[in-house]
Amino acid sequence: MQVKNIIVYILLLLLAAEAVSLGVIRKQKTKTAVLSVALTPYPTSTPIESPKPTLTPTATPTKSPTPTISPTKKPTPTAVPQPIFSSEEINGFINRFASQYGVSADVLRHIALCESGFNPLAEHLGYVGLYQFGGVTWKNIRNSFGEDPSLDLRSNAEEAVQTAAYAISIGKKGIWPNCYP
Repeated sequence: MQVKNIIVYILLLLLAAEAVSLGVIRKQKTKTAVLSVALTPYPTSTPIESPKPTLTPTATPTKSPTPTISPTKKPTPTAVPQPIFSSEEINGFINRFASQYGVSADVLRHIALCESGFNPLAEHLGYVGLYQFGGVTWKNIRNSFGEDPSLDLRSNAEEAVQTAAYAISIGKKGIWPNCYP
C-alpha cells in the first residue's frame, strides 16, 4: 500500500508542478502545503518564486570595417633555359671533370647513357638531366662543394657532369643504384 501512496504522491506533485507552470495555481501556497501534508508523511518544500531578472539593453559597439586582404599570387617560377650542348661537347665535359676529380670517364658516360640516354633535358618523375638528379640530392651535393644549388642547372650538361664527377669522387655512387657499373 505504501508503494501505491508514493506513486500517487509523485503523480500529484507532477500535476501540481505542471499547474504552477501553466499559471493555474497562483500564490495558493497554503492549500498546496496542506494538500501535500495530507497525502504523505514526508515533509515537502514549498517552491519559492524567484525574482525574474530584468533585461537592460547594453550598448553594442559598432564594428569598424576590417580590411580584406586578398591573397597575392606567387609568381610561378619559370625555368631558366640552359644552353644546349652537342654530344662532342658533353664528352669533352666528361673527360675534363673525370680528370679533375680523379674518376673514370667511362663510368660517367655509362651512367649518363643508362640514366637519360645521354639526353641533358631528360625528365622522369622529378629527376632531371643527364644523371637524373633529384632535387634534394642535387642541392645537397652542390652545396657540399660550393656550387650554385639552383634546380634549373640539373639540365645543364656541364653542371650535371661536374656534379656527377664530384659525387663519385666522394663515394656517392649509391645515387645511381641501377646504373653505376
